[in-house]
Amino acid sequence: MRGQGASCSTTAAAIKRVAAADFYILLMKLVSILAFATSTLAASSCNPLKATGCPGNVALATSIKEDFAESSKYFPIIKSEAQASYGSDGLTLSIKKRFDNPSFKSSFYIMFGKVEVVMQAAEGQGIVSSFYLQSDDLDEIDIEMLGGDDTQFQSNFFSKGNVQTYDRGEFHTVTPNPLENFHTYTIDWSKGSLTWSLDGQVVRTLLPNNPQGYPQTPMYIMGGIWAGGDSSNEPGTIEWAGGPTTYGPTYSMHIKSLIVTDYSTGDKYVYSNQSGSWQSIEAENGKVNGRQNQADADFKALQSGKSVEKEETSSSSRSSSTSSTSSSSSSSSSSTSSSSSSSSSLSSSSSSSESSSTFSSEKSSSSKLSSTISSSSSTKIYPKYVVTSKSIPTVSANESTHNSTSAAHTSTPQTSLAAQTSSSISNSSSSTSNNAAIIGISPLVFLPLLLI
Repeated sequence: MRGQGASCSTTAAAIKRVAAADFYILLMKLVSILAFATSTLAASSCNPLKATGCPGNVALATSIKEDFAESSKYFPIIKSEAQASYGSDGLTLSIKKRFDNPSFKSSFYIMFGKVEVVMQAAEGQGIVSSFYLQSDDLDEIDIEMLGGDDTQFQSNFFSKGNVQTYDRGEFHTVTPNPLENFHTYTIDWSKGSLTWSLDGQVVRTLLPNNPQGYPQTPMYIMGGIWAGGDSSNEPGTIEWAGGPTTYGPTYSMHIKSLIVTDYSTGDKYVYSNQSGSWQSIEAENGKVNGRQNQADADFKALQSGKSVEKEETSSSSRSSSTSSTSSSSSSSSSSTSSSSSSSSSLSSSSSSSESSSTFSSEKSSSSKLSSTISSSSSTKIYPKYVVTSKSIPTVSANESTHNSTSAAHTSTPQTSLAAQTSSSISNSSSSTSNNAAIIGISPLVFLPLLLI
């Protein structure tokens, strides 16, 4: 009996040691995961209006055209890289299974400028193709298309992340079918106006005196495809996206070309204070609005398929050379089918000074004049949504948390696209709004990952 007792005691001790070791391993995994989430959030949530010491935004300060015949240094893939491909249709982003959310983000910012994308949206109920500009203080300019709507696209904007009202979005008729044909979508963003154009025709204009605010701080460019109809999303999101998404078929959006012209010069764009106005932005070794005339000339050249010269500037080490492009994307064309060659055409700035106008980024009172909106579409009002971590989709142990297809909140057409395409643990390049739900997430959310 004594031997049996000793044996049981030894066994119990061994079990305790194993349990302690396992617990230690699990604890270290949890600490590692939480440290990753914390560092990612810290790296991606520096809102200059709420924090000091935020890094400056790397400036484009030139003009480029990308044809996406191969991967681009200007627009790296940041999520679901395996679901991105390059070819005659340019950049193709696909959803092949649940939690796929292929997205790209520019490696630069622009401080006012013109952006033109030749794009074919993805077909499929509940599938959303999005293209937008966003700043670190949550100004945003959006273009969005639904895979179940073959007749229109949506324009939208946000100022300083303000979503207190839900009447910003407008729909615009597109023919022929934007899910089967390439169309040219253009955003012209300046201190004096913001316009959205379709195939060379302006469909919407926003002015700075808009009572809901006006985007006016340095922006990066992002695009992607996501499943708004995923079952983990809130009912309002699924309804807006056109209904539940059925997984199995491959859903793909295509970006044939992208032209970007920066109206400003310099190395970086820096917030000099927390007003959020464009006048508060300083261009290191350059000037805000210092090359708008040159940018306009570059845009026309790149649009017609011509090359533009990049010149060496005092604020950078760009060497003087000429980059050619062999594809053209006309803003008046409603369909593009030509095969593109890989190239990025750049031009650097010539200093064209512009007089400063004044308008504030702070909340406008209801007594202020509304902006002039010239649009071919009607304004639609959507139900209110709330930010919640409950809408984060369940991720299986073999799925990366970066490949989550739905946003960490309940979205509507008035929801920031940056947040819609965000995963539950945001990529380090995402904004504060992308991480809204992370702050309130319990560590228990990560427990399934401990079983890996």
